[in-house]
Amino acid sequence: MSVTTKGGDKGQTSLYSGQRVSKDDIRIETVGTGDEFVSNLGELKYIVPDYRDIIERVQKNIFIVNAHCADVDGSKFDIAQKELDFIESFVTEGEKLLDMKGFTIPSENRPAARVDICRTVCRRFERRLISLSSCANLSPAVLKYINRLSDFLYIMARLVGKENL
Repeated sequence: MSVTTKGGDKGQTSLYSGQRVSKDDIRIETVGTGDEFVSNLGELKYIVPDYRDIIERVQKNIFIVNAHCADVDGSKFDIAQKELDFIESFVTEGEKLLDMKGFTIPSENRPAARVDICRTVCRRFERRLISLSSCANLSPAVLKYINRLSDFLYIMARLVGKENL
């Protein structure tokens, strides 16, 4: 199987169902932003190796979210409750370790700055998901997971910033 299919040469691409859509379709824009997010997380795994397994777990979930978005039916792929519970637990436990009072200017050091960049890409991904949800049936679990994920990355950045001061 070749990576080059030539099927997109005229500005069209395929969804999971095989349906052809314009490359600027909101589904494709959303999936592309998810792909950008996964790639940023891929770099992050090597910048904050103590969190490598957790970050890879998140990457796998973003693949699921992207598959959900590329599936017109939307029923084949969804985020499991245990993944949402894991993210919420990380945030709760992280908050206990941090003395968070008032507004925080992000990026206490280079590794924390990279986590903050991932957080902002996550927020853009969430905005694309919200745009897609106005014309597609997205799972509430997907929307909730991505919303919580930016909180997760905020806490991770603060923890990484604290560890590397």
